[in-house]
Amino acid sequence: MRKVVMVTGASSGIGLALCKRLLAEDDELHLCLACRNVGKAEAVCGALLASYPMAEVSTVQVDVSNLQSVFRAAKELKQRFQRLDYVYLNAGIMPNPQLNVKALFSGLFSS
Repeated sequence: MRKVVMVTGASSGIGLALCKRLLAEDDELHLCLACRNVGKAEAVCGALLASYPMAEVSTVQVDVSNLQSVFRAAKELKQRFQRLDYVYLNAGIMPNPQLNVKALFSGLFSS
């Protein structure tokens, strides 16, 4: 069974470099690109698959600064994979004074 790896902010910069490195080290994994821009993510997905044809690469749309988007993506990932073996939280967010961090973590880690 392939390891399932999710990288946020995977469509450019450090996130993209990390994705390339992960696939160079182990192309027998399923890499999930978690990005805001679906079009950009799909283009990156195609380029990675061209370079690493043995890999499995997919995308999920998520804006980490939007709690509803995070919950929707988490639900989608749970349905698709039932598990994540590794998660690289690379995407940055701006602090939001109205964000209830306790509620966020409670929602993310409850079953």
